[in-house]
Amino acid sequence: MNPLIVYSRFNEDVTTPLLEACVKGFLEQGFEPTVMDVPGAVEIPLMIQNLLDREAFDTVVALGCVIKGDTEHYDAVCEMCSAGIMDVMLTSGVPIVFEVLMVDDKQKALDRISKGYEAAFVATEMASKLKTEL
Repeated sequence: MNPLIVYSRFNEDVTTPLLEACVKGFLEQGFEPTVMDVPGAVEIPLMIQNLLDREAFDTVVALGCVIKGDTEHYDAVCEMCSAGIMDVMLTSGVPIVFEVLMVDDKQKALDRISKGYEAAFVATEMASKLKTEL
């Protein structure tokens, strides 16, 4: 299995441990993921699409953290990221596990670091199911 992780560096005090947890989950299953970083959550879908166009990955995990502020920018970022990832997944047929945390405050994000670990297992399960269960 050839997994890919694309993660946002924005809010890196959350995304770095999220990434580390995800990598750990893949390694425990015997898979070495390719890891690519992008500046922010909005850039995740384009990077995934670009990498899927260049290499055959069986599954992808998208990691990031968007923390709500006082402006409408939060809503736009969340919508662009989630819709973009769904578009790429449905167009490519490659499962993309969505773990871009969208939270009200940093503590809620930090409380969800284990979601990175869990995402690695969801990703391998989905890749396996899509290959074998028709």
